[in-house]
Amino acid sequence: MLVRWQHCSGYALLCWGTLPLLVGSQQFETGEKTVTEWVVNPVALHVACPVEPNTPTVCTLGGAEDGEGDLDFYIETLPPAGVLYETSQNFRSDGVDPKHLPDPIGPHMLPYHVQDPLHRVVYVPPANMWAPEGHWASFSFFTKAWLNLAGQAAIMQHVKSMSAIAVMANPNGVIAGSSFDITGDNDGWSTSGNLADAAVDGNVGGLKHQAFSWGALSHYVLGVDEVQYLDFATGLDRTRWYFEASKAAFNKQELVAAYGGRVRFKIRSLYGNFSVLNRPLDWVTLECQACDSGRGLRIVRFVDDSDWTGANYLSWDGSERQVDLVLTPIERWMRDPLNAALNFTFASECEIASVLMNISRVAILGDWTRGGEGIAIDDVSISAAPPADQPAYPTVCQKGCICRHNHDLRRPTSLPRS
Repeated sequence: MLVRWQHCSGYALLCWGTLPLLVGSQQFETGEKTVTEWVVNPVALHVACPVEPNTPTVCTLGGAEDGEGDLDFYIETLPPAGVLYETSQNFRSDGVDPKHLPDPIGPHMLPYHVQDPLHRVVYVPPANMWAPEGHWASFSFFTKAWLNLAGQAAIMQHVKSMSAIAVMANPNGVIAGSSFDITGDNDGWSTSGNLADAAVDGNVGGLKHQAFSWGALSHYVLGVDEVQYLDFATGLDRTRWYFEASKAAFNKQELVAAYGGRVRFKIRSLYGNFSVLNRPLDWVTLECQACDSGRGLRIVRFVDDSDWTGANYLSWDGSERQVDLVLTPIERWMRDPLNAALNFTFASECEIASVLMNISRVAILGDWTRGGEGIAIDDVSISAAPPADQPAYPTVCQKGCICRHNHDLRRPTSLPRS
């Protein structure tokens, strides 16, 4: 099934072509990016598979077809690191080693039609290497299905889906992460909004790497706030400072496969008066600058008010803590309206999925108190959902989101970075 349109402004920007605007006899380029054709059935679904070092790993590709018809799977690109294989006949029949055929899938064979009836492939990571902090590699694939588009049983078309990504995560399912174990530049992390911009030994943003253990933190980064800009009417900080994640490690299209997974990090306060806090406390921020035709899309996990109770109640008193947030609406992520006159609303599954598709910022709040504080973080990661829950990316979001300015149209939310 194909969806066609001429003008559309939904959540994701990354599409093909630009849309001209006619005013009288003159034509202006609006910069609006759009596509001429978007396939909503069948759908190839993003997946993530954890991979152990030196271990051939079976990864099952995902797909859906509205009529639950048969799907053919095709490898579109190969992983830049490691090797991809077709499953062996004895593994398909009896589930025993060797899992894969002797010869790998080569570039000259693309697009490669997967022969395994359960649409499985085998990924072998680079030999004799430690597991990475993030993912090993990724590759793209698509599906095809025979569909009756003309309304006549005798006329069938082999329809190709849009591409999806298969991410080979590390053994813990992590797609992007920073452990700060070996670092000369804080693993690319920095702080923003810190008025004492070089307060600690000349480090930008007052961020310093600590190469020793402190409780459960081992080789961590420490941010300090020595200068405050208070609003004397409210007593709150007028500016907040944040830990800003490394763009090289966290601004990756592979995070599209993290939907249903988790944001994890360790945090501990060195000092600060946690009986007098700022408000509101936007603990974790995920942002997609390109989403919504360049307007941007931001989701935030706030600290919960004391009058709210629930299984995922979130608060912090400055003591050592492991934070674990689920990347689904059940975690109570809030969508920033990007307008001070409007209220935050609960983020939908497609809004969360859209941000992950092209994430441009990951930020963790450091400015908790109305005075000075020192905050340490360690082992920050974004991981995928467990293998039993794959594919976790919502099918309806991969079909595209309803356009904000024309509800009769859809716009894709799952195109990779162009």
